[in-house]
Amino acid sequence: MEDKSSIAYIAKTTSLRKSLHLMLEALLYSNVFISFCAFFLTIETYLLAGLPVFLPMAVFVFMATLFTYNLSSIQSILLNPRQLIVQEGQPWGIRHKRLLAITGLISIGAAAVVYFRYGLRINFWFIVHLAVLSVGYTIPIIYKREKVRPLRSIPLLKVFLITYVWAAVTTLFPLMHAEQQVTWSGEVLELFGRRFLFIGALALLFDIRDYSYDRDSQTLTFPGLIGIRNTKLLSLGLLLFYTLLSFLSASGSLLLMLLLGAVVAATVVVLSAEDRPRIYYALLADGAMLVHAGLVYIAFS
Repeated sequence: MEDKSSIAYIAKTTSLRKSLHLMLEALLYSNVFISFCAFFLTIETYLLAGLPVFLPMAVFVFMATLFTYNLSSIQSILLNPRQLIVQEGQPWGIRHKRLLAITGLISIGAAAVVYFRYGLRINFWFIVHLAVLSVGYTIPIIYKREKVRPLRSIPLLKVFLITYVWAAVTTLFPLMHAEQQVTWSGEVLELFGRRFLFIGALALLFDIRDYSYDRDSQTLTFPGLIGIRNTKLLSLGLLLFYTLLSFLSASGSLLLMLLLGAVVAATVVVLSAEDRPRIYYALLADGAMLVHAGLVYIAFS
């Protein structure tokens, strides 16, 4: 009886672990998790700027991020709607490509509803230029009837594109809606600069993750140019500049939390390696943004 009980317990525990693993995969690889990171970074901007939190803006950023990160699945399904994608052993994103495409289409529709329903005030041309960068990052552009490679294939540009778009969306969108004078005043420059440095340090880790793929596709990235070790040092250097800027622009409990957020990010950088599983980057590298926003929230509580 004890043996049967032990076997049943092990089977139940194994089943529970498998279910939790599947749920974690769905959360991470559906891009819902990283969209929540953008959501909370947007709220963080309101707190840092001393503005009332406007949740519809954070929801808009969440939906826009979810659409952008599922754009490649939308493109794939539209170009080849009858493709066979459910095969054992394939990555979660490949096996659920249709679901990701549907999620992306629903999210852009929801973003449009939120934008017009709540009258979000964001400069139209500013949105357009970010949309062009975001779409062009993934999808090849047709120019003079010829297909131009996506922007992410341009040497060394991938990190700067990701960093700029993330910093602009999560920092400047909330400020624009609050009718702040977004003219690179001292406060705006500090907020944008800190966000740019922090996101940039984490974005470099994904070049480390994709090192072999980028090398095989002949895409020059920082690890391909200066090596993985030096790329990690560059990431830590950005976090050092982030720390120095934090000392110049914050104090008290807020400064403590900003520094703690940098320590968390630096730990993720130090432990990163090309052979780390993709879940390491999806959970910890992206999760460092979520931790940062949580720490800032604690500072203002």
